[in-house]
Amino acid sequence: MQVIEALVLRSAEPNAARWFEDHIETKGVSATRFRAAFAGAGRRLGESAPQLQGSDAAQLEHAGVAAPAQWTLPTFARAAFLLRTLHALPPGEHVEFVREVYRRGDFLEQAALLQTLMLIPDPARFVNIAVESCRTNVRDVFEAIACENRYPATYFADANFNQLVIKAFFTGVAVERIVGLERRKSDELRRMAADYASERRAAGRAVPNDLDLVLS
Repeated sequence: MQVIEALVLRSAEPNAARWFEDHIETKGVSATRFRAAFAGAGRRLGESAPQLQGSDAAQLEHAGVAAPAQWTLPTFARAAFLLRTLHALPPGEHVEFVREVYRRGDFLEQAALLQTLMLIPDPARFVNIAVESCRTNVRDVFEAIACENRYPATYFADANFNQLVIKAFFTGVAVERIVGLERRKSDELRRMAADYASERRAAGRAVPNDLDLVLS
């Protein structure tokens, strides 16, 4: 999306902006060049804060980003690199390419990819990758898919969405951050949450304060 590229160029320090502009224009289709740019975004842009304007936020929210103000500048840059590269690749290669980016990325790169899923054309193609990401033990990666992200509520099957919510309880992630929870609540999810609470009480452990957001 042009709004993302413009935001990075406007927000980055001059040297970092030149680096980004060079890479966004000349690199992408080659897996090696993409990896270098995708990985280097954190080092090049990590000290800069995004300058998000009202029109930027509106466009990003319309495109599917639930909370663009919470994205870091490297996340915006990585989203731009990914979208440019996918645009240049045949659609039949997209899923495997995204899977490989996730598999090879560090925690911050994985988180950026998961936050970008809603912006990729035909996002439903990547549901297996998103579901697999929920198995992570890394909190930052789990929060990237579970929190302030419209993807799970939009594309997850009931069983996968329910498991995400219960894992949020288990890991101490506030379920109020799960976008679309209210419309995806079901009798089965309420049963699972009640069972979880019963197990916690039986073990003498505290019950999450936000359990009622699911049980109500």
